[in-house]
Order: sequence, then structure tokens, then C-alpha cells
Amino acid sequence: MVTRLRLDELMSAWVAGPDTPMQIGLLGVFDAGPFRQADGVVDLARVRAELAQRATRVAGLRTRVVWTRLGEGRPFWAEDPAFVPLDHVDVTTLPTGADLASWAVTRSATPLPPDRPLWRADVVGGLPGERFAVLLVVSHVLADGAAGIALLGSLLDHRPETAAPVVPPRTVAPLPSHRQLRRVRRHEIAEAVRRRRRRGAAGVRRRRGGGRQGLAQVRAALAEFAGPEPVTSLPRHIGPGRSLGVVPVPLPELLRTGHALGVTVNDLLLAAVATGLREYLTARGEAVTGLVLRATVPATTGHTDRQVGSMLVVGLPVGEPDAARRLALIHEVTTRDKARLRAASTDVADLRLPAPVARPFLRWARRFGSRRLTLAVTDVTGPPTPLWLAGARLLAAAPIAPMSAGVPLSVAALSYAGELLVTLNADAGLTDLDVLTEGTARGFTALREQAGLATGPTTGPTAGPTSEPTPAW
Repeated sequence: MVTRLRLDELMSAWVAGPDTPMQIGLLGVFDAGPFRQADGVVDLARVRAELAQRATRVAGLRTRVVWTRLGEGRPFWAEDPAFVPLDHVDVTTLPTGADLASWAVTRSATPLPPDRPLWRADVVGGLPGERFAVLLVVSHVLADGAAGIALLGSLLDHRPETAAPVVPPRTVAPLPSHRQLRRVRRHEIAEAVRRRRRRGAAGVRRRRGGGRQGLAQVRAALAEFAGPEPVTSLPRHIGPGRSLGVVPVPLPELLRTGHALGVTVNDLLLAAVATGLREYLTARGEAVTGLVLRATVPATTGHTDRQVGSMLVVGLPVGEPDAARRLALIHEVTTRDKARLRAASTDVADLRLPAPVARPFLRWARRFGSRRLTLAVTDVTGPPTPLWLAGARLLAAAPIAPMSAGVPLSVAALSYAGELLVTLNADAGLTDLDVLTEGTARGFTALREQAGLATGPTTGPTAGPTSEPTPAW
């Protein structure tokens, strides 16, 4: 038997485009540590070899998708018999004066080859100080944000003195032939028929009930997109180039702010982004009175065996001049919609539609939704304590969320070792992204003031006794 891709995994492949691959990136900056040579230069080749060796011990990084033909069933996962880890790890040296964030976000949008394990790592030199960076890019077919962080944790260590175990050579079976796949598919169909007979009418009712709940979930989501999205100067053409803004926020302060105001970190994130959008559009001379811009926010429904398949559609009250009122409106919407999702306990993957029907439906839904929203926002909880790569400490980690065709902005937040890094991913045509980034940073500062906390610079050292200065992005 083979392990078929679930619908939630296939969705990411179906909605991707040439310039908008569904790939998540994680940019980590490391202290050179033991990779520093006598002359102070970082041994990038040794870093590359270390990452490649560690990749062999992570099952998900050795596995590829086998794309099937008609009559062979859904695509399936298989360990790649041709897997060579060094082929997935490249070395790059940034030119003097080049911006690491800009390079990394554009590199993250370079599509991964579909016929091998769906990941890539770049070891990056040329950084100021005795540091190096690693950009890990993973297809959303393989992992969502939380699973991507788990993959990173599998590559790194929780203590500086940890040595990566040596993985013995593996014997991997060849991929099945098309004849074998057709035989497997016939066996699956026969087994499915036998299961239906055993379950009888009760099983049919359960499947229909789950399908009806899934359809209700889709109808509720589409209802959130009723009416057109307001037109702004944010560019909706998404090409291959990207720009990335980075906002570091001390996590302990953010948690105290949320506790004082009775809201979640995700509410604070949305409110800060709404402030940034308000400042950005105002600086461009656009009218913002009464302006509400839609944002999608991934949400879980309790299924731990699948990627996130549900979302909140939150109207960001950009036109509301009072910061406290903006936060209150956002909190009201997120609290209500999270309760609705928990009550439904279903997501899009519960539709159980045949692939020939589900694929065009999901592509239509993506096109329909893209025209009726302005941004996507995701928040991922990362490791609370520092990580190391063979003794080299991970100083900071910046998430890079994928962009969707027609959606101007993709925001991601990741907590790591006492700091929340928020990134704003946009097409390279948005030349004044710095205005939006600085406005978002001021949004976080305003929230701390609203909570009555002492204010300070948004950027700064990571909290904790073993903190290191935040790298210049």
C-alpha cells in the first residue's frame, strides 16, 4: 500500500502559480561559533556538509511526492531512492552592501523541483560580523508553518554541545512502476467497496454528514467575502521579485500587553498591522475614513493529523482613528469566529470531493477570494529556548510566508527565544514597504502604551540572560 496525499496537502499544489509557489521560508542568522576559522572567516562548506548530514536523519526531508497518472489514484509519498542531501544545500555569499532579507524573500519564491524532496537550504555568507545565515525553504505540500518549525527543530540542537548522530547508509526501494500503481489502485478500490458494505447505512450517513458540514464551512467562508474589497494603491500584480520588511518585538512585553488588554497575541499582531496600513495609505494621500480591509488568518479545528484547512476572515478597521477601538473591533471578530470554527470542528478537507471536482473548485475559490481580500496573516509559535547547529547558536529566526496571486501582502510572525519577528512580504513593486514596516512597529508601541507599559524601542536585545543582539536584517 502507498501513503496518498491528503486533500489538505494537495490543496497547496493546486493553488500555486509560477510566480506564487506555495512555499514557506525560514531565515535564521547564526553566530559563527565553531565554524569560525583561524582567520575569522566562516567555513561555509563545513556548514553545508553539517546540514546535509543532518537532513539524512529527518524522514520528511528524504521523502518526495510521486505524481500519478490517470487510473493510478492520488499522488503519494515515497522515500526518494535518488536522494542526495548535498543536492538540496547550496552556498551563497552576499555581495557587499546587499540586503539579506531582500535576497532571502526573493530566493524563497524560487520554485522547488517537483520530482525530488520538496525542500532546499541555502548557507549564506558575507554577513557583517562573524555570522552566517541559513535559509530553509519547504513546500507547503510537505508542511505548514507549525510542521516547518518542527522540521527545523529536527535539524538543530537544543544544547550547544550536541553532536549529530551518524546515520548509517539506507537501502531504499525503487519507486513503483505505472503497472504496479494501477494494480495498487484496483486493490484500494476493492477494499473501499468492502469497507462500505461492512459499515452499511450508518457509514453512509456519517460520510454524508461530514460532507454537509464541510460544505457548510465553505459556504460560511465564502460569505465572509461578500461584496468587493476596497481599492487601494497596494499593487495586486505579483511577479517573481519580492521585498521583505522585518519588525522585531520583545515577546515578554507583548505577552504582558495582551494580558493587560485581555486579548491574544494574534489580536495584537492584527491591530499593529492595521495601524501600519493606516499610516502607509495616509502617507500616500489616500482616504482611509471608514476603510476596512480583509485579512485571512489560518485557524485550527482540532485535527492534529492534517495541515490547517480553515481560516478566519477578519476585517481590519484601518479607517478607525482610535487605536483602542481598532483593537476592540478585531478582538470581537476573532473571538466570535474562533467559537464558530470550534463548534463546527470541520475544515475544507472534510469535503471528501473527488480530486477532479475538488481541484477546479479550489482554484476557483482561490481566485474568487483573492479579489476580495488584501492580505494574509499567520502567527506561528516557535521554540521558547535557543537552538544550535553543531555549537553555532541560532540568534534570530524570521518567517517568510508564501504570497498568493492577486493578494498584495503576506504577513507572518514567529516567536523564538523571547522575541517575536514579524515579516511583511510584498511584491518588489511596492517600493515604500519601509513606510508600512515602520508603521507596524509603531502600532506595537502604541499597544504597549495603551496597556500602560513602559515603552522603549521596538527593536533591541532579545529577552533573557543569554540574549544576543538582534541581527541587522
